[in-house]
Amino acid sequence: MLEDIAFGDFNIKIDPESSFWATGDNKKIEAFYSGVREELIKEMKDFRYNRELILLYVNPTDRCNASCPYCYLPSKIKTRQKNMSYEELAEIAEKAIVYFEKKGIKGSIVFHGSEPLLNKENIFKIIEDYNDNINFGIQTNGFFLTEEDVGFIKDRAVNTGMSLDSPDRKINDYLRGEGHHSKILEALDWFDGYPALNVVTTITGYNMTQLSDMIEFLHSHKVSLSLMNPVRGTQRASMAFRPDPLKMAGEFIKAVDKSIELTKTGRRIVIGDFANIILGIVAPAARVLMCDISPCGAGRRFFAVSAEGSSYPCGEFIGMEKFSGGNIFSDSIGKISSSENFRKVMERTVEGIDECKTCNLRNICGSPCPAELYSSEGSMYGKSYYCDFYKKVVEYAFRVIIKDDIWYVLRKSALREKYRIS
Repeated sequence: MLEDIAFGDFNIKIDPESSFWATGDNKKIEAFYSGVREELIKEMKDFRYNRELILLYVNPTDRCNASCPYCYLPSKIKTRQKNMSYEELAEIAEKAIVYFEKKGIKGSIVFHGSEPLLNKENIFKIIEDYNDNINFGIQTNGFFLTEEDVGFIKDRAVNTGMSLDSPDRKINDYLRGEGHHSKILEALDWFDGYPALNVVTTITGYNMTQLSDMIEFLHSHKVSLSLMNPVRGTQRASMAFRPDPLKMAGEFIKAVDKSIELTKTGRRIVIGDFANIILGIVAPAARVLMCDISPCGAGRRFFAVSAEGSSYPCGEFIGMEKFSGGNIFSDSIGKISSSENFRKVMERTVEGIDECKTCNLRNICGSPCPAELYSSEGSMYGKSYYCDFYKKVVEYAFRVIIKDDIWYVLRKSALREKYRIS
């Protein structure tokens, strides 16, 4: 029922099916767990297989001013130069509102890219007109932000993600485009500690040794949430940018240490990806980011819409027609989300992957990313390129918990004690 994992200087007992774990008196642990196992396994299954959509990622344009060498979008998409009209965006917003209201929730639309602010006038008008009925977010490279735009975003509480790959101007601008670093510095001053801002760093072989410096840099600019995502090899060019997984794990852990050290000074900065792994250990059903869950959130909790309306399980699948679930302008959201092509992704679980099905960490890691695996290996059911990275980071997450540094990663007030072993 409970498996043993040895992490060098400490051991834990874990049930991989529910992700329950403990360390201490084995008899007490076994006796306690036997009374709650059934409930925890049900909770995990409900969380893993819940198919209630909560979010649409909408690309309001195919255009992008940057030429990031690791971009996940195929060149055939970016060269279409399609811009959604206000009427097309309004049709999507109204469909989403009706769908979410029937489910009894206020759902979300995130304007994603290519670069959404190349269609700024239309998306800002949509936010202005529909903000009372749906939550909005923007993921942007930041090039086209003005001080007035930032005021609009803050006044309407729009969740915003900006991209920055290095605190070093030369490295960042090599990856993101000339002038990007200075533009982000300007935008960070305008945001001035805005709590709904996050900064996204795509980890590559070019910047992985600077992750800790990035955390220090962001903290100095009042950023409280950093997302650090390994580059996905969904395009041939991007595969060359993937870092060595174990070396990346070491650098990522240094960044986590730096974030904890800085948070202890009194002002928080959290690496959201690591916080999600911590949640996967202490409160699995409370996880927010959907990549390290099996099945992942693609098609199940969200889907992506390209500028001409084609819908895909997530943005990483855009351009892979084998996985298109239909077109948002001709098909209902319900029809798209229940399509056979979406089901292919929603049915992909760690239990179906040979390298994962006996791994004790399988429901903490989730074996991302199916789009990356399909692109690079021709099948979603292989071992993740980043498997060793996740193993090292999960081990470190247990160490953070055992050292009781968890509260510098998560807010204690956001969690509720459910069980106690006396």
